[in-house]
Amino acid sequence: MNVKKCLSIMAWLTLLQVSSGEEALTSAAAIRALSPEDRELHRPVKLDAIVTYYHPAWGVLFVHDGVDGICVGVSEDQRPAVPYMIGSQLQVQGHVGPGEFLPVVLPSTIEIRGSGALPQYQKVNFEELFTPAMDARPVEVQAVVKSTSFSDDSLIVDVEVEGHMIRAILPQNEPLKKLPWQLVERQVRVRGITGTHFNDQRQMSGRLLFVSGLESFMIETEDKPQDVIPLVPIEELLRVGSKLRQKVRVMGVTTYVIAGRGLYLRGEGGSMFVQTAQPFSLSVGDEVEAEGYPIVTPFRPSLSAINVKKTGVNPIPQPIELQPAKTRHSREQCELVTLEADFLELVPSREGKNLICRAEGQVFEVLLAAPDSPLEPLMSGMRLSLTGICEFISTRPLVIPRNATSFRLLLRSPQDIIITARQPWWGEQRARWIFGSLLALAIAIGAWALTLQWVVRSQSDVIRQQAQQQATLEERQRIARDLHDTLEQELVGVTMLLDDTAKRIHGTQIPAAQPLDLARRLLRRAREESRSTIRELRSVTLEKRGLPAALEELLRPTATSGGAMFQVSIRGTPTRLSGTLETHLLRVAQEAVANAAHHAKAQQIELHLEYLNDSLKLTIQDNGCGFDPNTTNALTGHFGLSGMSERAAKIGGQLHVHSQLGTGTTVELSAPRVNFQGAA
Repeated sequence: MNVKKCLSIMAWLTLLQVSSGEEALTSAAAIRALSPEDRELHRPVKLDAIVTYYHPAWGVLFVHDGVDGICVGVSEDQRPAVPYMIGSQLQVQGHVGPGEFLPVVLPSTIEIRGSGALPQYQKVNFEELFTPAMDARPVEVQAVVKSTSFSDDSLIVDVEVEGHMIRAILPQNEPLKKLPWQLVERQVRVRGITGTHFNDQRQMSGRLLFVSGLESFMIETEDKPQDVIPLVPIEELLRVGSKLRQKVRVMGVTTYVIAGRGLYLRGEGGSMFVQTAQPFSLSVGDEVEAEGYPIVTPFRPSLSAINVKKTGVNPIPQPIELQPAKTRHSREQCELVTLEADFLELVPSREGKNLICRAEGQVFEVLLAAPDSPLEPLMSGMRLSLTGICEFISTRPLVIPRNATSFRLLLRSPQDIIITARQPWWGEQRARWIFGSLLALAIAIGAWALTLQWVVRSQSDVIRQQAQQQATLEERQRIARDLHDTLEQELVGVTMLLDDTAKRIHGTQIPAAQPLDLARRLLRRAREESRSTIRELRSVTLEKRGLPAALEELLRPTATSGGAMFQVSIRGTPTRLSGTLETHLLRVAQEAVANAAHHAKAQQIELHLEYLNDSLKLTIQDNGCGFDPNTTNALTGHFGLSGMSERAAKIGGQLHVHSQLGTGTTVELSAPRVNFQGAA
């Protein structure tokens, strides 16, 4: 697994377990053999295995069941107070996580069940070690230790295997019993668990070893004592004729100390980096002597030290002025330098704060190690005086100083940043801010204009609809007046003439009296229809307030004129219906209520209107004298029932009248629901 990326598997611990009825996987080989699709199914696991590696700070646990190895991701809240010991027998229960290279086990419980025998470490060469399938397996490999350092609660030992550098990771939670820097340039056999560097497509991009402790480094060749360890000037290291593995001494004055990693040293002929995990108490300006082996690093050799000691105190070294535009020279590599630059931006990183700066047209990076921060906030456009260790960067195939394509500075402390000039008022950042503000203002104005246009259009539509509605009401009022002044008056006159004629022939011409009486009833019916039509045309309530309000307002006077109690109930959510539907429903209700109040002499009339999803139901119920629907028709002068039936048919509804003599009447009308255009 990759070093701290193995921690990312912890997020999978919150996933749901699969059903308890599924058979658990009981071997590392079965888990490793899962396809990428099966890894996503979170199969249950019950595994008995031996601990082969555990890093308490990272929660990385490798186990081996006697046949194969697998990684177990231990979340922070599951990590025991006493770390798991190598060789402990565990029972791990949980489920499979997809992992980022091989699948992993995400535990729900880890139970210690004593101790067991460690698996056999497979002896491998470089080619076998780099086989991708070797991940999470115990191996033994021959190597040469090249350097040691501390990082992230770990001891880092860089070893060379057949000419290739591999990093070994050791947990560092207890005081060291051995001195790891004394292993430098020793040929050893190292035992560990293979780990993998990978990308986001599950491809291997490197190899590392998880090693439980320094006892896993078994020295094969003892260090040959040298009678005299030569003192070599920095500028003469690794020149032609130098021996690669010859122990040497270098002397100089410290310019920067990095605890756990080493120090930068200025000596005769230039500066260099001395790498060691040896703890020491050194300050900038101390004179030191470092004993170790030269190692090949870009642009200038470094020293992998086995012993560093303080020999004196010198004045604090003064930085050398760096001219960014000029060709790089080897004396500038690892040197303490100073220069003036323009600050561009601050980019936080895991290592600390990265300042992006520009000097003489060269853009470069300045690293201030965590947890330090600049003494005051930096703004783009500030002029800074910077002091730090210079390190070259090159993207060219021939890595020599004059081919360096860039450089970076390692700051020793926040005091290495001095602000020499504040940013001008009209700087790039402020220009961006003003431009952004103007852009936001323009967008806001545009949005306001569009909103205003939409509001104006909406209000115009409302005004247009109100004007059309008002014009319709005025036209209906005009028609109502014309009907009242013409047809209504003429019907009244004809009625009076028929009444007078009936009086004159009453008792003399009985056969003629019957059709005459029917004609009078028809005429009265026409008058009632005309009055109803006029009321309907003048019904502002129906137009403005809808059907429920019109039923209450227009029918209550009719119902109560005969002394009846009148009650209206509405079920469902009232919405505006089409004009035709509302008109016919109102007319049917008017007819039914008028019949109940005037003819049935009802004392109680109830009207129920129910809004259903696709239909409406209108019910008028009274406790009047009732009638026989089978014997009542237009020939007997009861035109209301036929009129209600005709209106029900026009709106596609069904009318049912239930009545008996002495038991009251119930009128039910069901009709399809047709909403007003634009109504919800």
